[in-house]
Amino acid sequence: MSEKEFIKDGLDNEKIVEIIKDIRKEIDIDASDSNIDKIKVKHNFFATRYPALFDLSTRKEEFSWENLNYFLNMRKEVIDNKLTAEKASVIVGEEWFKKYVKVDDKPIPEPSKFQRRTKSKNHHH
Repeated sequence: MSEKEFIKDGLDNEKIVEIIKDIRKEIDIDASDSNIDKIKVKHNFFATRYPALFDLSTRKEEFSWENLNYFLNMRKEVIDNKLTAEKASVIVGEEWFKKYVKVDDKPIPEPSKFQRRTKSKNHHH
């Protein structure tokens, strides 16, 4: 089964948003692990089919609709054939990488003059 078929036979974006709104309401009332387990049972298909989205929507920290919408827009473009699944995952991967991974800003050291000279010593006659 291709990635596109996989997406199509899942839920559409509107349904996903509906489920996540419901989940967030529950989490706002009670964010305990036992309640999350109950939510998982209630929304079993969603939790099983979209584990990353389920984790995102049951996080105790601030939930980001912005992140969710970003993902859903990507997904819609894949379904509408505007974007290949591979390309979408690369874009999403890069965005999330930039957002959440602390990149070490230290520049890569320049090779020393000595190294440079030794590499090109054949040119000196």
